[in-house]
Amino acid sequence: MKLITPFYAKHLEYGAELIPVMNWQLPAVYTSPEEEYRMVRERAGFVDYSYQSTLAVVGRDAFSFLQKVLVNDLRKIKPGKAIYSSMLDETGKVLDDTVVFWVQETFFIIDGGFTKQRSIEWLQKHAQGLNVFIIDMGVCFLALQGPKSRDILQQGVNVKDLPYFSLKQSKIGDIPVLVARAGFSGELGYELYVYPEYAHELWDALVNLGSEYNVGPYGLGASAILAIEKGYLTDSDFYEGSTPLEMGLEWTVGFDKDDFIGKEALLKRKREGLKTKLTGFEVSDAKVVASTNDNLVKEGKVVGQVTFTGVYGPAVRKSIGRGWVEIKYANEGEELELEHEGKRTKIKLVRPRWYDPENKIVKG
Repeated sequence: MKLITPFYAKHLEYGAELIPVMNWQLPAVYTSPEEEYRMVRERAGFVDYSYQSTLAVVGRDAFSFLQKVLVNDLRKIKPGKAIYSSMLDETGKVLDDTVVFWVQETFFIIDGGFTKQRSIEWLQKHAQGLNVFIIDMGVCFLALQGPKSRDILQQGVNVKDLPYFSLKQSKIGDIPVLVARAGFSGELGYELYVYPEYAHELWDALVNLGSEYNVGPYGLGASAILAIEKGYLTDSDFYEGSTPLEMGLEWTVGFDKDDFIGKEALLKRKREGLKTKLTGFEVSDAKVVASTNDNLVKEGKVVGQVTFTGVYGPAVRKSIGRGWVEIKYANEGEELELEHEGKRTKIKLVRPRWYDPENKIVKG
């Protein structure tokens, strides 16, 4: 069954090339990935992320429930703020990585990936017997991203003093909107959640508000380049046998909490030591771009695999990518080979954060 977002007609109107992704018909590109990339890095653009799951968790036991099913510790934040986390099974396997918004005392929003139905079933299973309700919010959203995004959005709603990873309920004209200071581009940005009946009005509002900067939509092609340069993870990066520890996400794990699902498995993994690790790499030949599942080779032996399709990163002027590597080789500066389309090309392992590694831009 083909799935479309409430912005489907707008994608067609703006000439998008649509591609199937997990049954969704999504825009790969409108003009070119390179042009759309520059729009976001230099000015601003917006992208449709409505295919992602947006679930409400409400009820008297919502806080304690989420403390149990999320690895991160909600005590780090307060209402009006957000936190990055993940949900694990008992073996430590990542079911979904999420941004959790604490809206009000007993009202949270979990913004995840393509795993909506699986996430709902998992949450409902562990909510049995508690005063907790898991609700598909039925909203859609556009993410306005780029250095001019605050100036653009400020014309329609006051976001001047909205801190990073915070949210507020407001209006853009007559459009009721939930505004979150967040994004997936590595730039200053905002996510704008509305009910589907306001989808086209929101799209037109962003075009009008951003007309001075020639703002428009961008597709998954540009989105992937932006995200990989920044080091943001995708579903593909959570490879078989991995946990948040292999992902470099130990900073998101609330080991100080009394308990959470998967805690014992993570503690055991820490005691025994990691066998693999997710790492970034740079390809010696900028014309060679890695593909998902390409092998990573050391002295003729396969020691890892590409997890997500690589890109040419304009910010670093190199072909870059991510993959898992056996722990003995997962060192910055280690030289391996990428096995791509029957040929081997030298690569160097690096920390997978090429753009704004200190988060100065996104938090500015």
